[in-house]
Amino acid sequence: MSTSNLTLNFSPVTLSGKTTLHIGYRAYDQESLNELRAEFGQTHVFKRDGKDDKIVEIPVAAGAEPLSNKFKEIDLKKARWYWGPLLNAALVRVFHGKREIARDYPVEILGTAKLNYIRHERLPNWVQKRSLLQFSPRTLYNPRGEPLYGLLCDARTRNLLMASCTELIAAGVSPVGRYVLVDEPARDSRIADRPQTVGRVRTIDGNTLILEDFREGFETVAAKDARLGASRVDFDWCVGQLLGAEAEQVLNDANIRAAELHCGPGRLKMIEETLSFLRTQTLEAVHGAVFEIGTLLESKQAGFPTAEMIARPSLVFDPSGTRTDHWSERGIKDNGPYDQRTFTPKKLNIVIICQARHEGQVEAFVAKFLDGMPEVKTGRRGHETARYGDGFLRRFQLERPNVQTFTTTTPSISGYQEACRKGLEYAANLGIQWDLALVQIEEDFKALSGHLNPYYGTKAMLLKNHVAVQNFRLETMRQDPTGLVFTMNQMSLASYAKLGGRPWLLGAEQTVGHELVIGVGSHVASDSRLGGGARHVGITTVFSSDGGYHLSERTNVVPFEDYSAALTETLKGTIIRVHNEDNWKSTDRVRLIFHMFKPAKDVEADAIKAAVEGLELDNVTYAFLHVAPSHPFVIFDKNQKGQPFYAPKKGVLGPTRGVHLKLGDYESLVVFSGASELKRETDGLPRACLLKLHRNSTFGDMTYLARQAFDFTAHSWRVMSPEPYPITIKYSDLIAERLTGLKQIPGWDDDAVKFREIGRTPWFL
Repeated sequence: MSTSNLTLNFSPVTLSGKTTLHIGYRAYDQESLNELRAEFGQTHVFKRDGKDDKIVEIPVAAGAEPLSNKFKEIDLKKARWYWGPLLNAALVRVFHGKREIARDYPVEILGTAKLNYIRHERLPNWVQKRSLLQFSPRTLYNPRGEPLYGLLCDARTRNLLMASCTELIAAGVSPVGRYVLVDEPARDSRIADRPQTVGRVRTIDGNTLILEDFREGFETVAAKDARLGASRVDFDWCVGQLLGAEAEQVLNDANIRAAELHCGPGRLKMIEETLSFLRTQTLEAVHGAVFEIGTLLESKQAGFPTAEMIARPSLVFDPSGTRTDHWSERGIKDNGPYDQRTFTPKKLNIVIICQARHEGQVEAFVAKFLDGMPEVKTGRRGHETARYGDGFLRRFQLERPNVQTFTTTTPSISGYQEACRKGLEYAANLGIQWDLALVQIEEDFKALSGHLNPYYGTKAMLLKNHVAVQNFRLETMRQDPTGLVFTMNQMSLASYAKLGGRPWLLGAEQTVGHELVIGVGSHVASDSRLGGGARHVGITTVFSSDGGYHLSERTNVVPFEDYSAALTETLKGTIIRVHNEDNWKSTDRVRLIFHMFKPAKDVEADAIKAAVEGLELDNVTYAFLHVAPSHPFVIFDKNQKGQPFYAPKKGVLGPTRGVHLKLGDYESLVVFSGASELKRETDGLPRACLLKLHRNSTFGDMTYLARQAFDFTAHSWRVMSPEPYPITIKYSDLIAERLTGLKQIPGWDDDAVKFREIGRTPWFL
């Protein structure tokens, strides 16, 4: 695939007419800014000028003048930094009275209620799934570095539950145990009310909801003033309460209808129709000056950002670097793991924990896992192959293990923990150490709270005793063999990594003395959704530039106000640890690249700077890279006819994995998961990730950083296929998820994986 026929959901915007005017300015004060917008928002646009710490007043209505006695004349054609708020205000004026305006920054417009995607005769009209248009003014940069101003337009769906809790209860749906919100009036009467989550309903007293985990001042709320949020979980639950057994089919049908908008052709059509409509309207920036909307930007045009197809990374399967492959599964089958000559122990002690009633099935499953399934072949006719013909032992060059099974008679956490206890006692009596535990669980365990969940109960007990844990579901064991071989591939890879093995490394070029890629995440150690009493854990995962996994590290659990200092110390200690192990010299060139799950303007950025400055290295550069899956950009590839070649097709008009658009010196779009990686035709259009480089970074090669981030999506030791995000971020997310469950187990101590040897392996995969 190529980048020859790409379209971006970006329309260039120009300004024509009388563009000189007087604008007012006054000293910045947030309260004054709010009051001005509330009182004069329909005749003026107000913007904070952060550079001079001023409030700028731009009169937009006919006859309006600056409100302040301090003013100056400007030419809007030259002052493009004012175009964004002016364009937003113009869009609000155009849609006012025609559609519901959900937000004014970015501007969001709800589609008509007549085109409700979810339908059933017993569903009340306050249950809706509607289209949503979003508009975001942006500046892009062409290959010559010249700015191009324009408007991003995107189309998606939004779930709506518009009934008050009084109506909800009357319909037989109790909000007890669910979080509710109240609607606060927007400062602009043209904009919809602003929802605010106020707490979780503990009980109902007449017409009053008694809340827990509530926002300050909301111990109770009138049922008529509160409503249920419309997250996917709450929306699906509410439909289930209303329709019972019919809900699943109704929700599926709604998703199929909505897929027409989420998929490439439908999405592109709605965007183009919306922009065509805007071209028929008068989008006044100010009185006498009009914004003009161009056609969508295409790769054939000169103003399109620099585009490339990032090559698939080379995976290395031996220390000499001579055995390489671009496909992890084929590479490890043909070459064995990277560390096959040094990995120890070759003869593993493996403990199986399972339910007694499934013991025979489990042992048969484990035999397939260890020895392979050579008789099962998959693929196109004439090209069939045994995807798991070698098995765990032969693939990773291991000897026949010592395997023992311990069972539980009940599927309870106490039963599982007792089986673990017996297994640990058995090993202690023989003077051996279990290397790997294979634990059979069930799909239904996912619905259990952490303190009742055998998944977390066994993991907590075994990890505390230095045993790597690989779980497998009962439902997985019963898969059709042609599907099971793919699951076995993933399970064998993750198991070897948890044992401390290195399946492969990235074929990275050494451009500096030392380079570390560090994923920075966080975990909120609180049962409160609204943040009451929240305590934070900073999470870092550390890799060398070749993808070698060094360690994961966490701060202590601290209140938010102490989080920055704790993260500084942890980052500093982590880097120093690698520094000492690899014997860095103070004069060595060092590059530190931080992949961050949220913008680097929060406490993490300050902590990172403080940690780097405390290293006392003479030649160190660093980059803060925010990996953002949510953003307003959409890439269409008009050469993409869909996968596979026969119907039904998935990913029509979707970009290919590896597409990279450099939007400027500080932003790039990279497609980590493309049309071929979609599972179903209803999955919609694959989205790129937006990479945003913090301006305080001292290393700023966006092309290098984008390619490196892409390489790290192909380097997961959890699955054979590429991940949708770099593993620097994915691993941090997995750690946070596991810690959330483990901390609910009585007696669990984070030190079990923080300070002990098991913590130097990716135990969380």
